[in-house]
Amino acid sequence: MLDTTLEKNIRKIVREEIEKALNDFLIKLRLELMPFVSSEEQKEIEELYAKELLEDDEKDIVITREL
Repeated sequence: MLDTTLEKNIRKIVREEIEKALNDFLIKLRLELMPFVSSEEQKEIEELYAKELLEDDEKDIVITREL
């Protein structure tokens, strides 16, 4: 049998590596599920709704993220 401290260290390392792999996988999955808006679509949206969006700043919330 392995020494208990060695076994604990191996378990800790394996646990950390599995956690990193799962986090990477989940990030990629979230990016795949995130809707994509092309620049043409974004321009069309802004043309159609820009006036309405600018009427009440407190009511409208706009978030832009580049990935």
